[in-house]
Amino acid sequence: MLFPTFDYFLFLPLVAAVHWVLRANGVRTAWLLVTSLVFYASWNPLDTALLLTIIALAYTLGRVVGALPEARRGSALWAAALLLLGPLLYFKYAGFLLENLRVLWPSAPEPHRSHLPIGISFYSFQALAYVIDVRRGEAPEKDPVRFTTFLLFFPHLVAGPILRASNLLGQLAAQRSLSRSDVGEGLSRLGVGLVKKVLVADVLRLGMVDSVFTDPASFTGLEVLVALYAYSLQIYCDFSGYTDFAVGSARLFGFRIPENFDRPYQAISVASYWRRWHMTLSDWVRDYVYYPLGGSRGGGWGPYRNTFITLLILGFWHGANWTFLVYGLLHGAAVSLNRWWKKSGPGATLPEPRGVGRAWRWALTFHFVVLARILFRADDLTQAWALVQSLGNTALALPRFAPHAWVVLVLGYAAHFTPKGWLVAARQRFTTLPAPAWGLALALAGWACVRWGPGDTLAFIYYDF
Repeated sequence: MLFPTFDYFLFLPLVAAVHWVLRANGVRTAWLLVTSLVFYASWNPLDTALLLTIIALAYTLGRVVGALPEARRGSALWAAALLLLGPLLYFKYAGFLLENLRVLWPSAPEPHRSHLPIGISFYSFQALAYVIDVRRGEAPEKDPVRFTTFLLFFPHLVAGPILRASNLLGQLAAQRSLSRSDVGEGLSRLGVGLVKKVLVADVLRLGMVDSVFTDPASFTGLEVLVALYAYSLQIYCDFSGYTDFAVGSARLFGFRIPENFDRPYQAISVASYWRRWHMTLSDWVRDYVYYPLGGSRGGGWGPYRNTFITLLILGFWHGANWTFLVYGLLHGAAVSLNRWWKKSGPGATLPEPRGVGRAWRWALTFHFVVLARILFRADDLTQAWALVQSLGNTALALPRFAPHAWVVLVLGYAAHFTPKGWLVAARQRFTTLPAPAWGLALALAGWACVRWGPGDTLAFIYYDF
């Protein structure tokens, strides 16, 4: 069941209405568990068995680790990591590893590309984070229904945000209430998510991106560059649109879950970009990889090594492909260079950049991110190199894209670069409108999607990760 569909806009209000009719908190939680299970099983019932297995393992391991003396928790944590990440490593990375092993050892087993269970990267990281937090001293959750609902809660289940136990377990345990501002905020986020996904991301994908990445040699360098700008906006609106759906849906149940984006293309360094893009994943690798490796403590090459390892894991998390490994290495190099510049290089003595200094830093960061997207979108390194070569095609010709796609590209970036306060004010204003105005606004958004959208329901990009 996809978010921007008629089915979901029937499913969500029905589930929310029954949730609030039920009076007992425990019964409400059980209702969310059952409906989340139905939501996930609507894709592939067999994947549900794996998800429930991971949840059962995480619950049990949390109780076991929490009961162990401090001295024995470390070894238990390694066993927990192997059990919880084992399915992810098998389904997502085993085929890639065997393919590359056969290059060195031709008699190695034939790789078998398994079906990737939807959301496995997200719920595996959430499950492991829970056990690590118990290892660090947090109390394990005793209620199996509440714990299962925490990992299974349908708004965030498939593509995040990546929640910590502290984000949701406490809210599940507390008595829930629904305010008018919760409903207004929730509906506004649903409307914005719908527009981002259908009217921006999907239009750019079909109108500019797919044709260029399918056959880059048929396009001029300018057209390839425009397609890269379009893809950068597409993936942002696609994923942040999903987050809008997730945050908005959760608000209709009285829950607040973390944001995942903060105007990432306004960043003036690659390090700042990762603090604004997919923030819950960036926070995850910071807290569970970068800091345990030593973080920025000490001198010498230690912090740079830790940065490279962290960004490499962050890149490879997105997919079992050399493109994502190179993508992680490039970003690791850029973040390390930024650290050197600020700590030891010329930037150590410079004041906070303003005006022209801020402008060139932004332009450099933005175009690094856009060009690195070649690796993110390309099927393999060969296709990525073909796109790089096509950028050198200096043939003079106007880009051959539909006017509709151009309008979406320009308006999409214009909206992204507006002051953040405008969006906050608009959301606050929306919550003060009368309820009929909320319905009218959502109806207009739905009509616009039917009128100007691509006509097909396209899956979110991050469903593949």
